[in-house]
Amino acid sequence: MALKKTTIVFSINVHENLKFLIKQIENIEANVLVDFVIILNANEYMYIEISNNEILKTKENIILYPKFVNKKHNHGSLTKGICLNMKYAIDNYQFEFFIILSSRNLFYNKLHKNNYNNIPKICEGSYVNEFNRNNEWHWPIFFQSELSKYIIANNLLFCKSYEYHEGLTFDYVSAAKIIDFFEKNENIKIDIFDFNWGVEEFALHSISLNLSGYYYNIGNWTNADDFINLEKLPKDKFVYKTLRN
Repeated sequence: MALKKTTIVFSINVHENLKFLIKQIENIEANVLVDFVIILNANEYMYIEISNNEILKTKENIILYPKFVNKKHNHGSLTKGICLNMKYAIDNYQFEFFIILSSRNLFYNKLHKNNYNNIPKICEGSYVNEFNRNNEWHWPIFFQSELSKYIIANNLLFCKSYEYHEGLTFDYVSAAKIIDFFEKNENIKIDIFDFNWGVEEFALHSISLNLSGYYYNIGNWTNADDFINLEKLPKDKFVYKTLRN
């Protein structure tokens, strides 16, 4: 079966607020002016809500991942939802970019045919001995994962900052390499998907950094009140974090 073509695949782990999800989709439709599909990875409650929603059922480019995945905050199940969406995208679409949004992200800049190829690219990483473990409190937790042990054992790089995970973006080649890596390293995948911390903050961009040499980001490391200060946000980024209301 031939793959469908689209420019961008958005991946969203959806939570409890159907009204805000519809608002988020309408925001994407208003601000993304290239072809796109949105793959929603839902928990059991939202899977039923989305399946029965007449508005969403009319949108051919809104895809509900065919099985629900119940997730927990600060847990590897969030990364599992992202990776399932990524694998679904690779199996079904020929795309240019795979963009990960949280259920709290909205666009504040338009993404169009003249700028989508200029998404900020990140090529920097850090070796394990370059981290200040006293000041970077989250890294000692990340270092306990099987992925971190693999990176350290092979003298590979970690993403330089844990900040870049909402708006995290991969091109098709990098997304395919991430999925291939997990398929070849089942023990790492199982550990990451069940890890008792928010490994979406470092895992996928660290894998891409080592396999492709880069990843992209369209988001901001936002403070809680950034949604009332949109004019101050960077002009070369596209999404911010807001309240789900």
